Amino acid sequence: MPFRSLRSKIFLLVVALLVAVAAFVMLTSQRNVTRTVMNSERHAVSNVMELVLRDAEARWGALLTDKISTVRNGRRQLMQTGTVVAAALSSYADMAERGVMTPGAAKGMARAWINRLKLDDRRYAFVYDADFQVLASGNPEMIDRDLSQLSDFKNRPLAQALYEESRTSGYGFAIYRWPPSAQREDSETRYAYFGYFRPWNWVFAITDSAHDVIEQIQTRREQMESSVRATLSKLTLAQSGFIFITSDDGRMIVPLPDKQAGLLDAANPRGETLRGLLAGQKGGGELQSLSFDGGGGPWRIDSARFAPLGWTLVAAVPESDLTAPARELLNRQALIFIGMMLVALICAWLMAARVVRPLETLTHYARLLPEQDLTAASSVPAHIAALPDKHKDEVGRLAASFLFMDHKLRENIARLMRETTARERFESELNIARAIQLGLLPVPLSSAIREQVDLNAVMLPAKEVGGDLYDYFTLPDGRLCLAIGDVSDKGVPAALFMAVTRTLIRATAEDETDPALMMQKINNRLSENNPNMMFVTLLLGVLDLTTGELQWANAGHLPPAVVGADGTLRLLEGRSGPACGVQEDLVYRSLSTVLAPGEMLVGYTDGVTEAVNPNDAQYGDPRLLAVLSNPPVASASLAKRLLEDVQAFADGAEQSDDITLIVIRRP
Repeated sequence: MPFRSLRSKIFLLVVALLVAVAAFVMLTSQRNVTRTVMNSERHAVSNVMELVLRDAEARWGALLTDKISTVRNGRRQLMQTGTVVAAALSSYADMAERGVMTPGAAKGMARAWINRLKLDDRRYAFVYDADFQVLASGNPEMIDRDLSQLSDFKNRPLAQALYEESRTSGYGFAIYRWPPSAQREDSETRYAYFGYFRPWNWVFAITDSAHDVIEQIQTRREQMESSVRATLSKLTLAQSGFIFITSDDGRMIVPLPDKQAGLLDAANPRGETLRGLLAGQKGGGELQSLSFDGGGGPWRIDSARFAPLGWTLVAAVPESDLTAPARELLNRQALIFIGMMLVALICAWLMAARVVRPLETLTHYARLLPEQDLTAASSVPAHIAALPDKHKDEVGRLAASFLFMDHKLRENIARLMRETTARERFESELNIARAIQLGLLPVPLSSAIREQVDLNAVMLPAKEVGGDLYDYFTLPDGRLCLAIGDVSDKGVPAALFMAVTRTLIRATAEDETDPALMMQKINNRLSENNPNMMFVTLLLGVLDLTTGELQWANAGHLPPAVVGADGTLRLLEGRSGPACGVQEDLVYRSLSTVLAPGEMLVGYTDGVTEAVNPNDAQYGDPRLLAVLSNPPVASASLAKRLLEDVQAFADGAEQSDDITLIVIRRP
């Protein structure tokens, strides 16, 4: 873009300087400007025109206020008469309701009363029904007339619009034109108050002619025009200038002086008349100026249109000899502007040469910087290194910033490479640890065992490695040993503690088959040397695959759930002792139950119940038990259903704890 370069900005600065010079020239010539008749007369004409416009606005406001007051007074009288009509109709309806007369007779009497109701020469009442048919009227020519084709001044169907409006709000007003009749050749503008009489679904109206209002407003407007004419016809602008006002209907509200009566229809050399030029100008109430030469010399014409009254206000002042001082001023301004422009261009050239050259050098250096080996030591060219000392201004500070950026960039890249190498090594070690931990998980049971029990286990670490554990294997006597636990910490320490615990479970099971004794030995070994006071909640169980007898010991772990064949749920809530690894020589007691055929045992860690969603709400035990309280299915299906429900609840929230499940079902 041409204006993004520094040179362009400098030359824009030059332009700004030239504008300042022009302003200076205007100030130096202000005394000459004030001495010219042209500017003084323009200012005076503008002020006079503004005053005339304000006066017209004030007169129009007073006229409008009178009009509104007259209309409101008429409407108030119509409403008062409408209240009387409504009361009379209500009395007839009340007599019909009390049985004094039939409804038909009551309506007939009401219509006859309306027909006889005489208000004055032009005001009368009428009533029409939902079919827009006039039922009664003080104007005989309206009776039985269909009003559906009559429109108001808003071009709405009069009868329908006022029927709906009065039925909704109780009343309405409208202005309409009544068509000619045998008694009247011209149409008549009328306004009316409409009310809704709900008992008979009638609309009654009190209407009056707008003729008096129109005549009153017209009289006041003529008085206003006469007052304006008397005031402005005596006004003189400068020596021979004047103001005249024309109306949209061709009338002269304030005529031209007799000596200048022909100015409005005089033609300039192009054949344009002043009347035509004024007619072609835009409205809006703002002053518009033009120069006009109708043969008697140039005239300065200022005009403004006042739309509410349809007036065009025109101020005409002869220019005569006022152009000579203006021309002299323009010549002086041109000479000063040219001289200042030459000076400014020379200054701009010298400034651009000094500022742009070192910046171009820095730009070239910056473009070559990405091609350098940023891991090596910096080798700054001598002419670049000398810039901060050579230039003590913003250019020098910018060069120093570039050199500092080069130095810091190389330091940051070196540090980033070291940190990246360390992080890659750490991530590699974590991946190896994860692979080792997954390798510690038990291998699938033999096909013979799988025919006797349906078992499925899942572990989802919250990090690369986790502190949860599960295990299952057969004991020498053929029973199935089950284990699930949760280490108190997370990450690598918890994974190591988990690996030690799993090894102790397997080693202890070679000598013991009682879950309580196994738990005691595991606790003693974990408590022997535990400076960090880590512990593990552990659930050990031994299941007889033939009888379904389950012996278990619970060291502070969550109680497992047993799902009956009919979907009923019970928790194995017995506790054998505290978590393992806290204190040596603790005694754990063994618990037992029986898993009937078709029943399912579900063990889990707190990563399930304490899973959170984006609102920090926990999954909780009630939701877990609700998912489990269904007739048993395959162990893999139940585990999958439970994990999917936990993930749906989390709704994308980060997993905060390890999740482990072990599900066993007797066929």
